[in-house]
Amino acid sequence: MKYLFQILVLALALLIWQAFSGDLVPSVKEVIGAFFELAKSGKLLLGVTDSLIRYVIGLLVGSIVAVLVGLIFGLFPKFANAFEPLIGLLRPISPIAWIPLIVLAFGIGDKPTIFIIAYAIFFPMLLLTINAVKSVPNELVLAARGFGASKMQIITGVIMPASLFSIISGLKLAASLAWINLVVGEMVGAQSGLGYLIIDARNQLRIDSVMAVIFVIGVIGIVINFIFSLIERYAGERLGR
Repeated sequence: MKYLFQILVLALALLIWQAFSGDLVPSVKEVIGAFFELAKSGKLLLGVTDSLIRYVIGLLVGSIVAVLVGLIFGLFPKFANAFEPLIGLLRPISPIAWIPLIVLAFGIGDKPTIFIIAYAIFFPMLLLTINAVKSVPNELVLAARGFGASKMQIITGVIMPASLFSIISGLKLAASLAWINLVVGEMVGAQSGLGYLIIDARNQLRIDSVMAVIFVIGVIGIVINFIFSLIERYAGERLGR
């Protein structure tokens, strides 16, 4: 029954779209035609490939740095307090605001997009990691100390395993943020990718192609969310959550 309602909602959305299509809004048929045109030319495959490469690199860089810094801040609260004003200043700033400086620093190409992705996910992953470390039950740490565990053994054998599931769950959020900001980055400094295809199609007044690429972005976003949901579920089963 759930899937029936979902199909009905999608069908209704398509009908509304078709009803309002005209000179400014391309019809469903026109968008499908533009999709196959892009696919046949090879532009779509190249765009998806380049976007996914930037996405994976940006996600890895941002996540790894954020988790490492978050573990340090979570383990050493006094050290983290020294950086609190700086983090509080930088965290609310959108990656888009840095675009003029990013382009000046990195030029055009892959680096600006990768930086925007890494920056966008750094602060959410940092805060989630810090909270994950702080949420480790103190009883576990005291028990490990009681058995004579060293500080490093407590970190590697108690705190990190206990924080792992929360960090993996945070990656699901980071993955979605990374994909959203990827497109923003590619619209500014990239010469290929899905964001670039949107700008290129807009410049040619091909709104049907713009919408075709937008829907490809949405479908890939759904797949990414599904993959990370599976990872989260698998981690939960392995870690007994």
